[in-house]
Amino acid sequence: MTSKTLGHTLALFTVISTLSACGGGHDDNDNPPAPAPTVAQQCSALNGLAISASSIGAPSNGATIKSTALVETSGEYCQVNGSIAPVDATAPIINFQVNLPTNWNRKALHYGGGGFDGTLITGVDPLDMAPTGTPTPLAQGYVTFGDDSGHQSSSITDGSFAANDEALANYGGLSLKKTHDVAMMLIQKRYAATPSKTYFFGSSTGGRDGLTEIQRWPADYDGIVVNRPALNYTGLRLSNVVLGRALYLNGGAGWLDVAKTVLLQNAVMNACDALDGATDGIVSNVAACKALSPQILASVRCSGGTDTGDTCLSDAQIATVNTIAAPLTLPYPLANGVTRYAGYNILAGSVFAGPYTTRDFGTSKTPSNPAGKHDANQWVTGDQWVKYFLTRMPTINSLTFDPLNPGAYQSRVQTVSALSDATNTDISAFQAKGGKIIMTHGLADEIVSTDSSTDYYSGLVTKFGQSSVDGFVRFYLMPGVGHGTGPFHPAIDSLTALDKWVESGTAPETLSMSDLNTATLGRTRPLCRYPAWPRFVSGDINTSSSFACVNN
Repeated sequence: MTSKTLGHTLALFTVISTLSACGGGHDDNDNPPAPAPTVAQQCSALNGLAISASSIGAPSNGATIKSTALVETSGEYCQVNGSIAPVDATAPIINFQVNLPTNWNRKALHYGGGGFDGTLITGVDPLDMAPTGTPTPLAQGYVTFGDDSGHQSSSITDGSFAANDEALANYGGLSLKKTHDVAMMLIQKRYAATPSKTYFFGSSTGGRDGLTEIQRWPADYDGIVVNRPALNYTGLRLSNVVLGRALYLNGGAGWLDVAKTVLLQNAVMNACDALDGATDGIVSNVAACKALSPQILASVRCSGGTDTGDTCLSDAQIATVNTIAAPLTLPYPLANGVTRYAGYNILAGSVFAGPYTTRDFGTSKTPSNPAGKHDANQWVTGDQWVKYFLTRMPTINSLTFDPLNPGAYQSRVQTVSALSDATNTDISAFQAKGGKIIMTHGLADEIVSTDSSTDYYSGLVTKFGQSSVDGFVRFYLMPGVGHGTGPFHPAIDSLTALDKWVESGTAPETLSMSDLNTATLGRTRPLCRYPAWPRFVSGDINTSSSFACVNN
């Protein structure tokens, strides 16, 4: 059914209903009023709908609804699937899904993706870090929607799509705008109304997505939740390459296997676990822990600095650790004048190997080309980025690219940065409309630097001033939390906190997070507003009330 036909159908229903209500038409015994359309009919009427390119706020060749279905799980809803056509005929389409609940709460929620995306985000799943038993947003009455970022792949570490300009621009953010606008059209068609509030929720790449939305299209959203956001995207990928070069150049002298990595992590934990007053396998006092870095590294150094096996680290391996821990400072600017990518907490509780993550440094000091599952997880994404985002040479040895001296590729790095980074702190328009941000990041993150989020938050404070930032941003660092894993696997009801803030002005302060790890299931900790962190005071070590949020 075309949009014109759908419009005529809905208009006919409206006319018939109006005449019936006013007593118009012939005698009811001769012409009984037509029944109002059922929910199933309203859903099926959307099938085949064509949405013009002019209705979408980024270049496309329009959208088409390919299927609809009335689903009676998670509360009754109309599942709408379709695609947005590219301008470039050689570019892939954008697949999207919009879910229209029968009992709509007048709100909409856009889900973000992850990694290099390529998989349809349906909007029907529980939110990342949702407490066990929490109804999905769809079951709560939200219209939910998501897309595949504008390409299709079976792996979130496949960057080959970026060889196409339009696919790269879609991944950089344009697919978000296009999907949002299509969703708003469908909401208007189904309910003859627009949402009272529209939110975004995303983690990692999805966190970058949320920040991208409010930086580029601030009028579209009333609030966002972003977790562990890969916001300094180009800096992240450059740091992946720097890490790979530290691991694999010089014959792999700087490579750390799992045993060495766990040895280092245990040394960090032994030195730092109790600095927050609680010996619980979690480093909360990160600043004090970082101050102990020289002693920690000295304690694991091989005698004479030469590698003698898995009971110590050589000087070359310690140099790799220091490379990971230190910020990457660039001699040229990325988008928005950014010249640094923050270091990782590898010397302060981050988990790069062991039982809480599979994203270690691989099984060999000699990498594959292209990088694969036996190589360092961070190097896989760095290698894909060099091959497809940057050089567009699939067979290149990415170790030959030096982020500190990119040569002829510097302008390309900056071009890609402008397409894909979410580092603009000038979000005045979003603030002015009353928009709200809840941002979280785990202090044990092994994939996206925790301090990259701290850097962005600090940039907001520089831009707006602390009191103004306090009016629309809440930033929380989570001890023991990795990139979706970690010694503390948190459950937080952040969407409810955001909705209360937007709807009633109730700003979140200290929140609570509960642990989903099997061995420590149900233990709780306070989620302290940055820069505070939880110090144990007294009582049950597994209960948040036994901790106080402190700044030193």
